[in-house]
Amino acid sequence: MIISDKTMKIIKEEQKCIGCNACMKGCPMLDKLCDSPKVLLKDLLETGTFDYKLPYSCMLCGYCTKVCPKGVDLKSLFLELRRDTVNQTNGKLPKDLGTSTVDFHQKFSFSKLFTSGIQNLQSDTIFFPGCALMSYSFEIVQKTYNYLGEKIPGIGIYNKCCGKPTSFMGKEGKFKEYFSMLENEFQSKKVKKVITGCQNCFMTISNNSNAVEVVSLWEVLSSIGVPENRKGIGENIENEFTIHDPCPTRNVNVIHESVRNIIVQLGLKVKEMRYNRGRTLCCGSGGMVSVTQNHISKTHTEIRANEASTDYIITYCQECVESMRRGGKSSFHILDLLFNEKFEDMEQKNNSTLEKWLNRYKGKKIKATST
Repeated sequence: MIISDKTMKIIKEEQKCIGCNACMKGCPMLDKLCDSPKVLLKDLLETGTFDYKLPYSCMLCGYCTKVCPKGVDLKSLFLELRRDTVNQTNGKLPKDLGTSTVDFHQKFSFSKLFTSGIQNLQSDTIFFPGCALMSYSFEIVQKTYNYLGEKIPGIGIYNKCCGKPTSFMGKEGKFKEYFSMLENEFQSKKVKKVITGCQNCFMTISNNSNAVEVVSLWEVLSSIGVPENRKGIGENIENEFTIHDPCPTRNVNVIHESVRNIIVQLGLKVKEMRYNRGRTLCCGSGGMVSVTQNHISKTHTEIRANEASTDYIITYCQECVESMRRGGKSSFHILDLLFNEKFEDMEQKNNSTLEKWLNRYKGKKIKATST
């Protein structure tokens, strides 16, 4: 593939890389593709070409920039290289990347069959659970929404995807088309605040909408408090949990603090990972690399899961829950501890594709919250 002029400017800017290799210590993919990012950048600059598998091997997690003493932003570079690939293939990406499954997911994630407009709105605030959480359990989404309704009268709910998979595939034009659906709905229903239950949704809506205030569900729950019947449940749970922080919100400290405050209210016994909070590592599912370069994703997932010193992991991203299970751990979403009274007896299996779409179909009919 030929590097565009726009991308070449980014590469020239990133020549500030000093070759310290700090980013390679936690990066899921760099050590598999080069001896040093400095050498990789030099090669891209000199040849003006790239292997399309390179950008689709990056999980776009941003760890490199977080630890780089010079602020080299490989995430932005690789995302731009993905866009170059899309432009040069007219959107028909090479078949061996397997991205047709992502296109399928996105097409149906904005269809009337599996989504809905904003429902039950009697205020200026909505709950945006995100498609991953709805795919996991429409019952958990319903219970979460009910509880929010007790504390925030008139809150609505919006069951749709944020479009991030399309954006991260490099299909910027299609992403803008999808995201405009959200913006139009926000404006037509006069929404001012969006409470997101997904870290990807939090970042995507925050970065692409000037019309609404975006707040994480975890910040809200930390503030209003956990349900009374769940306070202190950890006192009767012998198991220790390790916290895994999702990478999309690695730079949002209020989310890290809010989640830990919720855990304190639950009374759980927890341990921290070596790489946590702002320096957390991707679970292996970032950037759809589990689709495009599954061998890289699988290896990193196992490494990340085994970083936990306990058998049980708690996280606040459904993709991370599923990744940690694939990595050999028992993994729970924090909402399971809040709204699933039998979470200790949960079967540690990930839903099939059919089960996920069935949950999303049922989730269209989320009932109005009680007030």
